Amino acid sequence: MSGDRVRKLALGLFALSILLGGGRLFTGVIYLSDEPTTLLVLKRGPALWIERPESQDRPLSEQIVLDREEPDLAYGWLYSPLMRLAPILAPGLAGVAVLLLAIYRRRRTGAQG
Repeated sequence: MSGDRVRKLALGLFALSILLGGGRLFTGVIYLSDEPTTLLVLKRGPALWIERPESQDRPLSEQIVLDREEPDLAYGWLYSPLMRLAPILAPGLAGVAVLLLAIYRRRRTGAQG
C-alpha cells in the first residue's frame, strides 16, 4: 500500500472516529408519548443518553429535530447499535489511525536512512 493511501486511510478512520464520538454525544432518539413517532434530535449540549421517551422535565422544545418518522426511523436498526458501541469504536478507530500513521512514518524514515 502506498504512503499516500495509508495517510488517506488513517485520516478517514480518524474522521470516522470523530463522527461516531460526536454522534454519540450530540444526537439522540426521542419517542413521542402522544403519537407513534420517533424523532432523531440534535442535543443542545453533550449528553450520554441515546434513546429516551419524551418527558416533562426534558421537553422536546429543548432539542433540534433532524428527522421524524412513524413508527420508527428507517436507519434505527443501525443507529442504536452504533451509538452504543461508539465509546469503544471511536477511540479504537482513532488508535488504528495513529498506528497506521506511525507505521507509515517509520517506513518512510527507514527508506530514506
